[in-house]
Parts: sequence; C-alpha cells; structure tokens
Amino acid sequence: MSSVESISVRSEEFRLGKPPRSSHPGGLLTLLSMELHKLKGSSFWWMALGMIALVSAWSGLAFIKRAESANPATHAVALAQGEIYQTVGLLAPILAALLTSRLAVLESGERMDLKWRSLGQDATERFLTKLIVAGCVITLCFVIPLTWVPLAASAQGFHLEGSLAEYILVPALIACFSTMAVTAIQLALSLTIDRQAIGLGLGVIAGLIGTGLGPMNMPGLGWLFPAGISSAASPFLSSASPDGFASMTLVANPWPKVLTSLLVCIIWSGISAFIVKAKELCR
Repeated sequence: MSSVESISVRSEEFRLGKPPRSSHPGGLLTLLSMELHKLKGSSFWWMALGMIALVSAWSGLAFIKRAESANPATHAVALAQGEIYQTVGLLAPILAALLTSRLAVLESGERMDLKWRSLGQDATERFLTKLIVAGCVITLCFVIPLTWVPLAASAQGFHLEGSLAEYILVPALIACFSTMAVTAIQLALSLTIDRQAIGLGLGVIAGLIGTGLGPMNMPGLGWLFPAGISSAASPFLSSASPDGFASMTLVANPWPKVLTSLLVCIIWSGISAFIVKAKELCR
C-alpha cells in the first residue's frame, strides 16, 4: 500500500470514528521503550531517586536506633523488618500520587497523549506501560530496605526465628503487590482527573486509613482498597513480651497472604485500566 493510500485509509477510519491502527507494532515492549525514551532527561528520575533515597535513609536511621538500643529484647530480626514493612501502607500511596502525577503532566505536555492516539496506541497498553515504570520505582523504594535490613540485623546478631529467606522474600513480595495496586489506582486518578492535587490528597488519606486498620484491629478491611493491602496481608504477628516491650514474629504460613495480595493487585490493576479505557472512549 502506498503512502497516499495509507493516509486515505486512515482519514476514512478517522471520519467513521474508528480507532487508528498502530503504525508501530511490537506491543508492550515497544511502548515501554518509547515511554522510557520520553522520560529521558526529565525530572521524573530525580524524583524517583529522591524517593528511594528518602525511604532508604529513614530505614537506615530506624535500624541504627534499634541496633544501638541497650535492651536485647528489641534486637529481633522480625521487629526490625516489621518496622520497615509498616511504612509501605503509609508512604506508598503518597509516593505513588507524586510520581504518577508527574507522569500525567509529561503525558499531556507537548500533546503526547494525542501523539500516542494518532499512532493507534491502545489506552490500556499505554496505562500498563506507565504502571510498569512507576510501579517498579515505588516498589524499589520499599524492597531495597526490606532486603538489606534483615541481612544487616542477622549480621548484627539479632534474634531470628525461622528462615532468613522468608523474612526477606515474604514482606518484599507483599510490599511489591501492594505497591503495584496502589500505583495502579493513583495512575488512573492522575490520568483521568485534571487536578493532580486531588490524587495527592486521596493518597494521604488512604495512607492514614491503611496504616490505622492494624491498630484498630480491623486489618481485614484493607482488602477493600489498595492502600490497605499491606495491613490486610501483613505477615507479622505482634504481641507484648513479658517485660512490656513489643514482640513480633512471622506467621507460620504466610504464603496464602502473598497469593491473595497478588490476586487483589491484579483485580485493582484491571479496575484501574478499565477506568482509563472508559475515559479514553468518552473523548
């Protein structure tokens, strides 16, 4: 087909209201490459590095304070790991709101959204591409300290009950799925609502509610919204030791919680993609 014929066919499709066919086949990998190229040199990566550094620095200071404590009862790998894990529910919605807001601004800048549509790129695929980029960054914010803290605690002689691999893998996986679900809904809000402050405000509220479910003895309600997944799927059991200090252990079989958090993550990601797709069809 010649260039003139191709343009004629596209014009006819546009006139009839049909979505344009993609001129850049390759699916999600091609879109991911284009998305990363678009973000090259932007402030997105500085924000990402700042978030990773912030959470890592806070985790490091918290661990140093625990390691310097004179009370041996607080020298437990579970306590050190659980302390970092609790930040997921609070910070993930806020960090996701900030990062996805930046993605939305870059998407609308220089009319990039119109360019993607003119190339026939599907809204769902574009959403999944942004979710992979933003979700991986937010996940790293928590997976990095959730990996090195138990290793450092074990090297410092902290008390360990059970397998060190489980203390690393289980919280990291749940944090990953919880963070991806939170990022998905925040990305949908950023792409469909013009006022980005709304998404940030909802992220702060969701973080406060999500982290408050555990102290209120209602962690099961966390399955109803993304920010509460980390509380609902928490693999740690908290109690008070005889001397009055907090005690924490890993549950006997945490893998059902991991699988359930994965399922809920898929559900919320699908709901978010549907919202973005519906918004695209309404334009």
